[in-house]
Amino acid sequence: MKQIVLKVFFSFLMVSIVCCITVIPKASEGKDSIKLYYSDPAQVELISARGTRVFIDVITPVALSGPPTEKDVLLTTHNHGDHRRLDFVKSFPGQQLDVKIGEIKMEDVMIRGIASAHDEGDEFRSEGGSNYIFIVDMDGLRIAHFGDIGQKALTPEQLSALGKVDIAITQLSNFYSGMNAANKKGFNLMDQVKPRLIIPTHIFESTCAKMAVDKWTGYKSSKAFISISPEDLSDKTSIIFMGQNANSVDLPDSSF
Repeated sequence: MKQIVLKVFFSFLMVSIVCCITVIPKASEGKDSIKLYYSDPAQVELISARGTRVFIDVITPVALSGPPTEKDVLLTTHNHGDHRRLDFVKSFPGQQLDVKIGEIKMEDVMIRGIASAHDEGDEFRSEGGSNYIFIVDMDGLRIAHFGDIGQKALTPEQLSALGKVDIAITQLSNFYSGMNAANKKGFNLMDQVKPRLIIPTHIFESTCAKMAVDKWTGYKSSKAFISISPEDLSDKTSIIFMGQNANSVDLPDSSF
C-alpha cells in the first residue's frame, strides 16, 4: 500500500513540474527586439519584431536588409543629396513621407512627421520645408530621427509632439546647419529631449565626439545593426557610435 501511495505521489509531482515548465514564461521573454541598421551619413532602417520595415534618409540602397517592397515605408527628412536619393524616392513601391509632415499607421508601427528647421530661422512648412523630424513608435520604443535639424532650441509644440523619446538619431556637429562645439546646439537640443539613447549622425568636429562621451555614457558598435528592446535601455541617457563615427573615439563595444 505504501509503495502505491509513493508511486501516485511521484506521478503527481512529475505532472506538476511539467505543467510549471509549460506555463511559466522564459526569463528572456518580454518585449521583442527591433533591429536598427545604420549607414552613413544618416541612413537608418528599422525592422519591427513582426518584420515591418521603415527606411529613413536612404542614399545607399545596397546597405538595406533587402530590396524595398510595397509593405515598406520610406521617410525623407530633407532634400540634400546626402539624405535624399531621387531615383530611390521615385521608384519606391511602398508608402512614404517625402519631405513633408503626415502620419502613417500600420498594424504594429505608428509614424508621424513634424516640421523643423535645417537652419535657424527657416520657415516651418507642412511640405517642401528645410527639414522634418520623424517619430516612429515600434514595439514599445519611440524613435525620433531629427534629420539635419539646425534649430537652437525645440519649440513647445515640437516637444509636445515628440513626447518621451527612447532613441534619438541626430547630428551633433554640422557646419551646414551652423552646429558646432562652440555653440553646443546639438547637445542643447538633446538636453531638451532627454532620450534614453542617442545615435549621432554628422560629427564634423572630433571635439564634439569627446564632448559627447564626457557628457553621456558612450559605446560603439562596428556592426551594421543593433537589436534593441525597451528593457535594454536605462533611464539615463547613453550614446552609441555607429558607422564611421564608431572610429572617432575609443569606447567599449555595445552589448546591443
